Amino acid sequence: MQDATDQKTNPGEGDDDAPMTLLAVGQGYWLYKGVDLLNDMLFGQGAYPFKVKCYVFKDVFELNKFGGGSISVPSLWRITPDIVDRLRDENLLIEIFSPDG
Repeated sequence: MQDATDQKTNPGEGDDDAPMTLLAVGQGYWLYKGVDLLNDMLFGQGAYPFKVKCYVFKDVFELNKFGGGSISVPSLWRITPDIVDRLRDENLLIEIFSPDG
């Protein structure tokens, strides 16, 4: 999991317009970048509203192919689909589908 200020070569790098990045793997959503903004997003306060990027993968194998096997989903915070729906409804979610998806 990364703070919004972390700089690594993985999904979310260089996303200056979106301080938070989610990973959609199968039917689940996981916080990949921006853990320091999690409470603001959940409670709709502080720095919120802000854009959130969401990289969409059909399964963990596709994620590992894209991320080079360096992303461990079990170590990430799970985000409920209701939160993702709220972001989508508020036009704050930027969904990016994997090339293989």
